[in-house]
Amino acid sequence: MQKLLSPQEVNQLVSDGGNGDPSALKKFFEIYSEDIYNFPIRVFHLSEDDASDFYIYAFERLKSGRRLQSFGGKSSFKTWFYSVLRNLLIDWKRTIKEVKIQSITRTNAEGKEYNTIEDEADPLISEKEKAVEISEQFLLNLQEIKIESRVIFKLSYIFYLQLEKDEVEYILEKAKISLPDLKKWILDIRTSLSNKEEDINKLEDKITAIYLSILDLKEQQKAEPVEASKSNLPFVDKIGASLHKKYEQRRKLIERKQKGHFLSRTPYKEVAQLLGISEGGVSVTLIRVVEKLQKNIKFDEFS
Repeated sequence: MQKLLSPQEVNQLVSDGGNGDPSALKKFFEIYSEDIYNFPIRVFHLSEDDASDFYIYAFERLKSGRRLQSFGGKSSFKTWFYSVLRNLLIDWKRTIKEVKIQSITRTNAEGKEYNTIEDEADPLISEKEKAVEISEQFLLNLQEIKIESRVIFKLSYIFYLQLEKDEVEYILEKAKISLPDLKKWILDIRTSLSNKEEDINKLEDKITAIYLSILDLKEQQKAEPVEASKSNLPFVDKIGASLHKKYEQRRKLIERKQKGHFLSRTPYKEVAQLLGISEGGVSVTLIRVVEKLQKNIKFDEFS
């Protein structure tokens, strides 16, 4: 970064940029353009040419400032911004892979043949639309759970969730604390979990990096039989072995993610002490709430 800003200055800059303020957006790109360009090189080891193409793609989608509106200040700006860049990089790579370049021979009015290139984009269901729909169903079903269990669940995942008015009142009564003390407790928990969230983002980046490596290996694999046919040496499927290894690495990471290991959860002890209950009670409640949510939300409808 070209200039260090305080957290308050960053929040103000992002807020102004999110509202479309031209001077704020200009300053934002002056400070963070280098981060945008270096992100695919540093995190995914892409080439400088790819980084330049990605920068143009990302700039076009960030220049209006609308994406900045989603920064809520719950985590550090760096953590949030790298998540945005990671998602943009995935979208960019998909765009590249979706376009099929076909060389087609045509004949002009003079009878001479020439080639044209046509882009055929495969239709892709919007993953973001599905995510929004799942999120809405999740919050609606969570609201149906009795308040004492809902509060334990929300406090356990307070890094991501917001408390409603009735939930705040329940906690104040149950914990016998003031509203300022509750706000401080939440701020302290979110601050302590922000470091874990950065580690989680690194694991997410690793999954993405493996995914991109698989795409590149598949492209190499398509050309490999042609190269092998030109040689008299015994064929060794090194790319196939590498693909198998990458798939296995990705499978293990995704398995950890599906088990909830990629979530920043409040320690049982903290929730238990706040509400005056046992750590075991927190654990059992979370299991029951998750089971109920899984039962009520038909995730297969979104697959």
